[in-house]
Amino acid sequence: MKRVIALCVIAVFMISMMACSSTETATAPSNAKKLLYVKKNEGSNDPIIISHLKKLGYQIMDTTDSVFKAEAANGYGVVFISDSVNSSRIDAKLKNSTVPVVYAKTQSVSIAGLTGILDYGELNDVKAIQIKDSKHPLAAGLKDQVTVYNSNGKMGYAIPGKEAVIIATAQGDDKKAVIFGYEKGAKNIKNEPIPARQVFFYLPAGQEMNQNDEGWKLLDASIQWAAQNGKK
Repeated sequence: MKRVIALCVIAVFMISMMACSSTETATAPSNAKKLLYVKKNEGSNDPIIISHLKKLGYQIMDTTDSVFKAEAANGYGVVFISDSVNSSRIDAKLKNSTVPVVYAKTQSVSIAGLTGILDYGELNDVKAIQIKDSKHPLAAGLKDQVTVYNSNGKMGYAIPGKEAVIIATAQGDDKKAVIFGYEKGAKNIKNEPIPARQVFFYLPAGQEMNQNDEGWKLLDASIQWAAQNGKK
């Protein structure tokens, strides 16, 4: 009798372990570290970002805006749209993408419906941002005022829709978001559901070398959060 009970206990334990294992597998997308990087043909600092991400273990395929098509994103965990791209070449190709997207290009954010037609721009002579939601994973554990550049520089901003999660804004202007995200299923500025997580990150072309450790932490968090696509 004792042996039967012992065997039952072992069986229950094994089933529990298998269930836990299945849950872990389901919540960790197998392609989360596969990233498609979209940039312009040449002459930019994109290799700096690509090198940084490779050190974090991302498998990166880079492509140029001149040949990019939405279907190229299939199979990747996340797409990164560099500020170096010509936004007219990206157009609204990723608006309905089921693959998460991180945008550094303000115009592309507007075309994708994450912000209004003219609700974006560039801040000048700045090097710090204001964290508005320190508890969100996109904040990378940072809070209050955070210096993200080594010296004063440029920074992109946009004014997202009401269902976006605003992570950081320009100092002294809460309307100008420099980091924000849309959860999968949230409504964009046109009241359309977002098919996958989409994020805006402030980094304009030419400022890559100006990023300090805190700035890189926030970029890393943006890509990681997007790639999880609603899975915790």
